[in-house]
Parts: sequence; C-alpha cells; structure tokens
Amino acid sequence: MAVRRPTAAWALLTIAYLAFACLYNALIPLGYGPDEAHHYGYIQHLVLYRSLPVLGPQDHPILCHRDPRPPMAIGIHPPLYYALLAPIYALIAGRRIDYPAEAARKTPFPLLPRSRSELVQRLLRSISLLMGLLTLLCLARLVALLTDDAWRQFAVVGFVALLPHFLMLGAVMNNDNLAVLTGTLFLLLLLRQIVRPSEPLREAMQLGFVGGAMLLSKASLLAWLPLLFFGAWQSARRLPTAVRWRAWLLTLAIPALLSGWWYARFYLLYGRIMPIVQWTHEPQMLFLSPTELLTQPDKWWLIWRFLSGAHRSLWAQVDWFLLKPEHVALWHQKFRTDFAAAYPVSEPIYALLVLLTVAMLAGWLIRLGRWWRNRQWTPKRLALAVLAAAFVLLYGALMHYTLFTHPGGYEGGRYLLPAIGAFSVLFWWGITALVPTRWHRPLIATVLALLVALNLCCAVNLHTFLNPLYAPR
Repeated sequence: MAVRRPTAAWALLTIAYLAFACLYNALIPLGYGPDEAHHYGYIQHLVLYRSLPVLGPQDHPILCHRDPRPPMAIGIHPPLYYALLAPIYALIAGRRIDYPAEAARKTPFPLLPRSRSELVQRLLRSISLLMGLLTLLCLARLVALLTDDAWRQFAVVGFVALLPHFLMLGAVMNNDNLAVLTGTLFLLLLLRQIVRPSEPLREAMQLGFVGGAMLLSKASLLAWLPLLFFGAWQSARRLPTAVRWRAWLLTLAIPALLSGWWYARFYLLYGRIMPIVQWTHEPQMLFLSPTELLTQPDKWWLIWRFLSGAHRSLWAQVDWFLLKPEHVALWHQKFRTDFAAAYPVSEPIYALLVLLTVAMLAGWLIRLGRWWRNRQWTPKRLALAVLAAAFVLLYGALMHYTLFTHPGGYEGGRYLLPAIGAFSVLFWWGITALVPTRWHRPLIATVLALLVALNLCCAVNLHTFLNPLYAPR
C-alpha cells in the first residue's frame, strides 16, 4: 500500500502540472508573458535576418537591450533557446514577420496571417511545457540521490511542479525555460559526481556539455562558474596525478567552445560581458559602493526592498497574488466600479508561505547545530552544501544586479528559478527538521494544498482583474 500511494500521487501531480500550465497558457494573452513579445521576436529574427540581433544605442533605456529593427528581438540573451525554436517558426511561418502591420511594412518581409500567428505562438509555448516536464524529471532523479524516502522525493518535485512561477514559465515563451532545464540537469550531474561517482572523464565530458548549454541559455548562469570548477576538481581528484589535466580540460574547455564565442562577440561589440547596462535614470535607487551603507544610512532600505521583493517574486508574478494600489487606482479610473477577485484569499496564503520560509530557516539552524556536533562530511551532506551554494550564488548575483545595476531586479525571483530545485530540497530538509517523522506526510499535503490554492487564486485574479485591466480586447 505504501508503494501505491506515491504512484497515485505522482500521477495526480503530473495531471495538476499539465492542467495549471495549460490554464495559464489560456489565461495569459499571447505576447503578455514576461518580455514574451521580444523573446518571440528573437526567434523570428533568426529566421528573418539569418543573423544574431544587434543592440541599439547603449544610452537608450529600451533599445540598449533590443535590436531596433522589427520584431525588436531581446538581443541581450545567448541564442540557444531561440535557435532550438527557430526551425519551428520557419516551418510554419516561413520568412514572414509576425508584428504590428504598420511597423512590419517598414521591413522587406510579408506579414504573417493572424491564424498562422496564433498557431505558431501556441506551438512554441507548448515547447515550454515540454521543457518543464523534463525539468521535473531531472529534479526527480536529483532528489533520489539524496533520499530513499518516496514521499520526500514527491514533496521536492511537487513543490516545484505546483509553484505558480514555474507553471507560468511552462505557459509562455521565455529563455528561462531552457535555463531552468539545463541548470537542473547541471546540478543533477554535479550531485551524481558526489553521491554516485562513475568514470571520471565521462563525468567531466557530460558536465562540460551541459555546462556549455547552460551558459548558452542565459548569461546570469555565469554565477555558477565556481560550481563548474568544483565539478572539474571532483572528476580530476579521482584520476592519477599525471592525467588529471584531462578532466580539467574536458570540464572547462567544452563549455568555453560551446558558449565562449557568444560572450567574446558580445564583449567585442559592446565592451562588456554582462548584458544589462547600468540604469542611470534613478541613481538614488542604486549603490555606487558598499561603503554607502556607512555614509548614507537611508540606503539600508534598498537592501530590505530587495530581500522582500525577491522572496515574494520567487513564488509567482507578484501582481497575481498581491494587490497593488496602482492597479486598484487604474481599475477605478478605467471602469469606475468595484472589482471581485481572489486577493483576500491569496494574500493570507502568501503570509503562510512567509511563515513556512521562516520555519525552513529555523529547521536549518537545528540541522546545522546537529552537524556541527558531529562535524562529519558525508557525500549527501556535501551534496546538500552544493545545492545551498547553487542557490546562494544565484541569489547573490541577483542582489548585486539589483543594488548596483538595475533596481527593477528587486522583484526578479524568476531569475532564481534555475536553482528552484535546490531551493525545494533546502525547503523540505529545513521544515521537516522541526516536526516528527509521523507528521511529514500531513505537512507535505498541507504545503502542496497551499500551492494548489495559490494557483487557483492566481488564475481567478488573472481572469477577473488583471486581464480586464491590461489585456487586449
């Protein structure tokens, strides 16, 4: 009986993931996912111009990140995601442009008919759903390296599968989908080196290829370069001294060959490695130096702004579950009526998730206290430390970006999603340290039920409030 229950639970979880992702696909208008129109534009650009996008003037607040030519591709990103999807666009649309007609007439390309436009966009969105399923499969294999407890494995995968932000990615076009997939696969290979090591050179080659694909998916994953070096060391130390260089070469040279050309091109064209230029329009929202914490104490609030914004935006698009005054004001201005939505339910759910996050941190203090008394590094403890490092590295990169480059990153929890599997493991290992084993299953059911409820609230808020307010009619 104990075996059947997880099996049925896995089936229900798969159905729930597919159902919610399809629901969000239907609710989010085409082109209205995060920067979706410009991710779609990148796919088109590769087909239409048969070249990589070239960014506009560096001092322009928008074109510094996009190609000025229609369809205005978001050219700051490495091209792997778009190159994988471009053949689908070429097969269905040919060299026709899918863009507002007035601007499209300025290009040499004929306009794509509306019926074909919807077909190709829905099909490209379905690839996101497939990438999400592959991510969950990789995560299931990852957590199986850490525990034989079937219900804890289910909890880790279920947390990610039912996270509204992860489900949103499965419903839209966005290169984050490939970044999350390759990032999760990268962590799986890294943990397998630690927990179930095999032939070192084969491990090094696999890690090199996946690391290269990861870095060619999203530049923010450069934050994981220390983990790539750690993986090279893991493989090399199990080889004779005379041939250790082979593991280092395979692990580091392969990603350099696969992705280094794009970063070299970007540096030669724009004089920088990191794609986002510094936001100069609100200098009071950025730090010039960490010493400003001492010289300008009022800037401490920027750190709190980031910490709170990053936490709430990890769970979902913030507007989906927290009601913002500016949206209320716009509703009254536009419709001059009251509105009905699920924010009175979603906001308390988020408050419970905040408490669970605090519980997770408290649980880790207990675990670290126990480990400190033993002071023994087992492979599984080292694997957990690697997952913690993966999340901390991405979190630190996002924090640096928000405080020193662009203040808009303060609600950029989406950029943490390549490490969402690591966060899920840390979450469950933390909160289960606080309760007896017999309460683990009720706790798992409660947390996953909260996520289901949050998804339902997000869907209601999209349908009854945000879409009438912002979606095209």
